Amino acid sequence: MGDRTAAVAGCLAGAVALLGTLFKALTDRGRRSDPALHYGYACGALIGAGMAASAPAAAPALVTVLSDPSHLTLMADQLKVAASGALAMMAYSTRPAATARRAVRRQAALTAASVGLGIAAFLAASPVREGATVVVGGAGRPVLAAYVVLFAVHTSWCLAVFGFLIGRCARCLPPGALRLGLRLMALSALVGLLWTADSLHDLANILTTGRENGAESRVSAVAGAVCLALGFAGATASAWADWAGRARAWRDHRRLGPLWAAMRTALPEIELVSPERLFGGLPGRRRGDVRFALYRRIIEIRDGQLALRPHLHPAVPVWVGEVAGPAGAEELAAVVEAAAIAAGLEAARAGHRFPVGPGEGCVPHPVPADIHEEAAWLVKVAAAYTGSPAVTHVRSLVRAELGRAAMRR
Repeated sequence: MGDRTAAVAGCLAGAVALLGTLFKALTDRGRRSDPALHYGYACGALIGAGMAASAPAAAPALVTVLSDPSHLTLMADQLKVAASGALAMMAYSTRPAATARRAVRRQAALTAASVGLGIAAFLAASPVREGATVVVGGAGRPVLAAYVVLFAVHTSWCLAVFGFLIGRCARCLPPGALRLGLRLMALSALVGLLWTADSLHDLANILTTGRENGAESRVSAVAGAVCLALGFAGATASAWADWAGRARAWRDHRRLGPLWAAMRTALPEIELVSPERLFGGLPGRRRGDVRFALYRRIIEIRDGQLALRPHLHPAVPVWVGEVAGPAGAEELAAVVEAAAIAAGLEAARAGHRFPVGPGEGCVPHPVPADIHEEAAWLVKVAAAYTGSPAVTHVRSLVRAELGRAAMRR
């Protein structure tokens, strides 16, 4: 059961690394000149390849193309060493340009030396592979143990550098998706240290029995999967936040539709441009225009409210109070604003202007100068416009009053 868990977790970790790297590359199409991204892509691809090489399911196919089956363990380990080096270089790239270049060169030299020494130590130990286990003779045990120590020290150093520098960057940022993403990445480095610590178990086995399990252990594979999941969740946090923002904008755009359509029918001049139908009827040239479509809809509704000011009935707040049930101040304000719009549209269609000062008693509810809060407020107004009995009551009273005025004329 433990071997099966390790195999599944190892395959999952490799898939997360490779698919996460692909997803990150697709979402970074406008920022691919950033060196940190290049190191991140390299890290993801290398660690994914290393985890795939460690997976028991991949061993039979890979062993057939290697001159020595034990080289499969060497290949998987050195891919992980190179990946940890790329991870540290990515963290160094967040520093000022001149400092970053020097640090990246030093780290590249350190990683290259670690890979070279690791290959030399592994070959000098002359291990053999029995299934997923690497076996070494008595004279080769210290050499293979040095190989494992070199792997653990280099990887731990790179993870510590990454966690420290990325964590420091996160502390300098305001709350938001970017800071959350950096913190998740720093947390992934801590889990990565646990992942690396499992090599101490391999070290003890080599020194006492001369055997090392070339596949990931259960703890190591699970820690690796968690580490990579946290890392790629952090790396793509901004993209997920952007997609969530687009989804919220699309939802708000749809919810404002009935109110906007009623105002545009009565006041066609509020429409800024002729709409282009795309993405479920949203105006715009591409999917990325969904936020622009929402901003434009808000502007057009506000323009409509300005155009309705001479047609607003001053008695609307009183009429709403006659039928409105118990409600909070904000909910009541949304109903009053919706009822004022409904009454104004009726009067505008009839060409009637009320003699009282424009909009007296029906001033729109003030909202902070933030597009998201304004959208949220207008969504409440739109919901009241289509679903509040008070709005229906006010609309009927205005129609009756306009009918009497027409008869008098």
